[in-house]
Amino acid sequence: MDAKTLGDFIAGRRRELGLTQAQLAARLHLTDKAVSRWERGVGLPDLATLEPLAAALEVSLAELMTARRQPQPLPEAEEAAARTLALARQSRSAGQRALWWACAASLGVFAAVAVFLVWVLAVNGPVAAASVASLLLGLGAWSVPLVQLARRRCTPAGCIFSLGLALAALAVQFADIFTQVREGDWSALMDTIGPLLAVVVFFCAVTLSLNLLAAVAGRRQA
Repeated sequence: MDAKTLGDFIAGRRRELGLTQAQLAARLHLTDKAVSRWERGVGLPDLATLEPLAAALEVSLAELMTARRQPQPLPEAEEAAARTLALARQSRSAGQRALWWACAASLGVFAAVAVFLVWVLAVNGPVAAASVASLLLGLGAWSVPLVQLARRRCTPAGCIFSLGLALAALAVQFADIFTQVREGDWSALMDTIGPLLAVVVFFCAVTLSLNLLAAVAGRRQA
């Protein structure tokens, strides 16, 4: 489907029915921003939205997918449109399962690392407490956007929460560095500052990338 052609068709049919963008969006349980994006040709309706959208516009599925009114019903066109939609849904379901498995594997690795870090804390005592707390907060910061991507429900609040956990992780780690400086433990600091900076850069890059992906996914849903 061409986004611009479909957008013009949706806008024209909506006006014929005397509906505002907000009224059409309410019928679909979406925001008027989503309808506006379709009509401007910026994006396409989600696969799950096509049939409800066709019903709301009082057109057939084939008419919606071809962006053209038919003078009379064409059973062959309807069957072809239904088959195309079914194949697209199957392909999307396979992609969603792959994404779920990838996110589940990532969260499993995070959980294993968290258990290992708790064990390290138990063995080494309070010396490792700051590093373990920082890493656990960091794992939480990564988990939030991964869960949002897997559920395909990405919200600004989730991104803000993830970034908040990331800032808390950095704050804990740098508070520990400040404590070492205050106590004059320069040898330990000099031994770890290089790897620590590399870890911080890597952590920030991954956190921002995951949240950017979540934000893009959330924008597509809007």
